[in-house]
Amino acid sequence: MARFIEKSRGKFCILLSAFLYGLAPILAKFTYQGGANGITLTFLRAALTAPLLFAMMRADKTPVYVSKTDIRKIILLGFFGGTMPIGLLYLSYNYIPAGLATTLHFIYPLIIVLASAFIYHERVTPLKLLSVIFVTIGIILFVEIETNADKIGVILALLSGIFYSFYVLYLDKSGLDRMDYIKLTFYMTLTMSATTLIFGLMMNEITFDLTAKAWAYAGIISIMITVFATPLFQIGVKYEGASTAGVLSTFEPITTTALSFAFLGEHIGAAQLAGGLVIISGLILAEKYG
Repeated sequence: MARFIEKSRGKFCILLSAFLYGLAPILAKFTYQGGANGITLTFLRAALTAPLLFAMMRADKTPVYVSKTDIRKIILLGFFGGTMPIGLLYLSYNYIPAGLATTLHFIYPLIIVLASAFIYHERVTPLKLLSVIFVTIGIILFVEIETNADKIGVILALLSGIFYSFYVLYLDKSGLDRMDYIKLTFYMTLTMSATTLIFGLMMNEITFDLTAKAWAYAGIISIMITVFATPLFQIGVKYEGASTAGVLSTFEPITTTALSFAFLGEHIGAAQLAGGLVIISGLILAEKYG
């Protein structure tokens, strides 16, 4: 049993992280009802937990110092792997259902596996490749485009997935996954807060005129994602590698779609149900044989 737990802890961390990430879009929709928008929520998600993360670092006596080389890496990771994918995904919620947006975001496992094979020459087993094919087919089954607004939302969600693939790959290949999880997350939140605030002020997209419930939901999202989901994912990448982490994370759109149906009344058609089953099949392949 101990050996099984040791072998599976990386996968468990990734799946738990995916569930928490999958819950976030539901709460995001509630913040939008209280006056927030995608840019504001991206800023608040990072900014609200920065003081807490710093306090956790000090309590654990984690050194604050970061080398100039690592600072450059963190800024790169924080902007292209944090601000961009999160901001684009949150913006897509204005145009398409949360379940669809989150599912389209998951083009990134395919990008990760292909990049790992062709750029980093990482060995991709036939079963892992098959699992990616299953996941990709499942995502295609989810897509329903009817209006121009749908097209904008689809493009934003797909772009968020492309940028997020950079996050997973760069975290794995840059060596930042060996940094203390809370410390890395703290510096990433600083980067995300600064870049999102600057952009929001320039585009007049930042607003703090939110209802009390919207502030509460934003706080829950911030703590849930920044303190729990992100470090769990970083631990998972450390133990499982980028490509396996990418495939297992497709549990996220299953979570979002089910919760969207239960709490937001979003429609789930036969094709989407079939897509969910295909994605789960890909997850099983990755978990058991990847």
